Order: sequence, then C-alpha cells, then structure tokens
Amino acid sequence: MGIRLGWLLGGVLCAQVAQAQWSATITGTTDYDFRGASQTSGDEALQGSVDFESGLFYGSLWGSNVDFGDDVDGSIEIDLSAGLAGETERGIDWDVGAVYYFYPGSNEDVQNETEALAEYGEFYAGGGYGPVQARLWWSPSYLDESETAYYAEINAAVDLPADFVFNLHYGYSFGDYFDELENALGNPASDIFDPDFDGDDAEYADISFGVARAFGRVDTELKVVTTNTDDYFEVDRGPGRNDTRVIFSIGTTFPWSDE
Repeated sequence: MGIRLGWLLGGVLCAQVAQAQWSATITGTTDYDFRGASQTSGDEALQGSVDFESGLFYGSLWGSNVDFGDDVDGSIEIDLSAGLAGETERGIDWDVGAVYYFYPGSNEDVQNETEALAEYGEFYAGGGYGPVQARLWWSPSYLDESETAYYAEINAAVDLPADFVFNLHYGYSFGDYFDELENALGNPASDIFDPDFDGDDAEYADISFGVARAFGRVDTELKVVTTNTDDYFEVDRGPGRNDTRVIFSIGTTFPWSDE
C-alpha cells in the first residue's frame, strides 16, 4: 500500500512539474541588500534564479555571491523556496510558503580563525490587494541560534508616468533572537559580552523606496535603503553595513517573450 501511494504521489508530482511554467532570471546589483543590511559588504552582487509555477504551487532556486568579511568563511548563498499562492474571487492575493538559506562550502576553520555561515529556514504567510502586499516571516531557529525571530513587511507599488513604477517598502525585524542578543551583549558571563554595550535595541526597521522601469526585456530599479538601528548596531562600512545607501539593479528574465 505504501509503495503504491508513493508511486501515486510521485506521478502527481511529475505531472505537476511537467505542466509547470519555467523561467530563469539573472540580475546584477550594486549591493545585495537583505532587510536593510548588506550581504556583500556594500559591494556588487551577481544573482540568478530558476523558478517554476504550476497552478497554486511554485518553487524557486536562487543564488548570489556574499561577503561577510575575512573572519567568515563562505562566498555563495543559495535559497531554496516553495509555496502556494492564489487569488480569491474578490481579488485578494494570498501566499504561504517556506525558504531555506544555505551556504555551500562554508565551514568553520579553527586554524584560520574563520566561522561558518549559519544555515536556517523560515516560513512565511502574506497577502494583499492590488498594489499593496504584506507578509510575515517566522524562523524557529534564526541564524541557527535556537531562538525564534519574526520579520513583518509591507510593500506598495504605484504606477507613474512614462511606465515608471514607484516602489515603497517597510520591514521590521523582531523576536526572541534579538532580545537574547541584547541580554548576551550585556551579560559578563556570555561569550559575546561587550562592556561597551549600552542597552541599545537590537530590533530595527528597514525602509526602502525607489523607481523601477522595464526597457524592453531589461528590468531596472534605483532605490534608497536605510534602517533605524540604534547607535551600537549601526554599521556604516564593511560586512553587514546598514547605513543609508543607493542601490541600482538591472536584470532580465527568460524565456523572452514578444508579448
């Protein structure tokens, strides 16, 4: 019975994949921004993805170069995600899914005093209506630290003249991970105790706004990214910089269509 069920499920999955709409995207950007913090020390990134969707189901394999400094081993990030998305009869969008972040080749090297990048997963749920979309992310073990964390975001896209689009984003990072980080920094018995820590709030908001426009098959965006991090957590250069930055990206999606 179990074998037959496995064959049946396998057949359904193969049928779904065979009917899926496949696409691939390649993007170049002046900075890989993730929730207001640079993943490339403020430098350029080349990113690509392979995506497919079939009915309500979709999946994606996405990758980018990363740079977290000389004391962290790893230069590539791969994100694997899958979910379900649809729209109600009233035009309300909904979306649920999960993503896993991993870093091939990243290892801890005691001799060279380098750390491995933490692999972890997140679940998300969201929806919206028209140009306004919201999503809540939850990680049961954020950055593989056994502490939960949340990220809430809202995004809006407004059409402008000459085929430009104004994009606005607001996000907020919060949860037990950030509370425990504050406690550890202020605790002399912890491994990361810092006598200079003055009790600043580790939770923070990130904001971005800018314009996007498609030129034929080429998509472009110019945006400003900033955060409201307290003084202790402000980083204005190097790994994880979260200061105000201007980021430009350009990319294209295959297969090209004449439509």
